[in-house]
Amino acid sequence: MRQLLKLQKSYGVDILRGKTLYAGKCMLDLFDNNLISYQYRQHEAQLNLSLQEQGWSQIHLLHSNCCPCQNKDLKPLDQNYSKIKLATVAMLCDRDYNFLLTRRHSQMKTFPKSWVFPGGMVEGQQNLESECLREVQEETGLDVLPILDKMELKVMYESIYPTKLEDNQYPIKQTLCMFYEVKINQSYQNVTVKMQEYEVDDYKWVSKKQMLQIMNEQTKDHSFLEIAGIYPNSYGSGIGEGHVKAFLHCYA
Repeated sequence: MRQLLKLQKSYGVDILRGKTLYAGKCMLDLFDNNLISYQYRQHEAQLNLSLQEQGWSQIHLLHSNCCPCQNKDLKPLDQNYSKIKLATVAMLCDRDYNFLLTRRHSQMKTFPKSWVFPGGMVEGQQNLESECLREVQEETGLDVLPILDKMELKVMYESIYPTKLEDNQYPIKQTLCMFYEVKINQSYQNVTVKMQEYEVDDYKWVSKKQMLQIMNEQTKDHSFLEIAGIYPNSYGSGIGEGHVKAFLHCYA
């Protein structure tokens, strides 16, 4: 039976498998495969997913090693606030593959002080690539479109918060994150980042080689020790697990 994931105009996401499914169930359990087919219907605000669908693109679906919803089927108390949400993430790099990482503000309700690639939630009936670039500009002040070299959807990641659930606890947020490579045609030294200070409180441009060392906790550079490893590290910081998994999947 085809499995569908529908993006609603409220930018919540419905997963359909004969009937609507809500957050609280692991998507890899649902599909039982990490290579899936997808089709986005912008004007209908629908992102359709299937195990195998002729004519659709294919992509890998990743999730945490310790998914809090794995082998569970938690029932929401309020269905109005329990739809899986859709987000875009920009693995933004310059012409030499230096990547932009931003640090979530310490006052953020979810994943405070985590280092991540720019991104955010998708609203209904929006072009996904345009939404991704809009989030980059909103968080970093960078208008990427005039200097865009290429943009490609690389991988999807299922994010669940909190990352650990007590018995019968329902996730606060479950999000399907679409990771894009967004490459600009010039050096990062020629662009100016202006942070959206209530969401982002720091940023760094990091080379591909350094990124791999940081994410594998192999860096010896003291300036990157706070970032190294999966969030939360011993500094209460680190890189969001989904961002680590997506980057290593694409560039390791």
